[in-house]
Amino acid sequence: MTELPYTVDNIVLIQEFINETKKRISQGTEITFTAKANSELEDLALEYEINADDIESAIFNLTPENYYRGIDPSGRADFNVCAFCTRIGKDNIEIYLKYGLETDGLQILLFSNHVPNYPMNHPFKN
Repeated sequence: MTELPYTVDNIVLIQEFINETKKRISQGTEITFTAKANSELEDLALEYEINADDIESAIFNLTPENYYRGIDPSGRADFNVCAFCTRIGKDNIEIYLKYGLETDGLQILLFSNHVPNYPMNHPFKN
């Protein structure tokens, strides 16, 4: 995935992505989990008691400071995909969130939600 450099225009771009996500969630769009993301959520549930509502809340509360990489088109170019790093749950664990917004629809598709395998850069964090 592409890492956007820290510029005012890129911060605005990521904020627009986040705003569109919040709009869709507020209008009742449910987050769809891929099979991989669903398996990762099961692991988070077992280890940290995190559920789909926690993931939705984490996504809803993202800011550009949580940005990691993206916005890239998906393999079929039907989603714009972005990755973030945020903290979640009662244990306040750090997780990697990668999801896409459907370009010609309203779907929110979650590709990944897991504890990071390595330290994550936050290019827009002050």
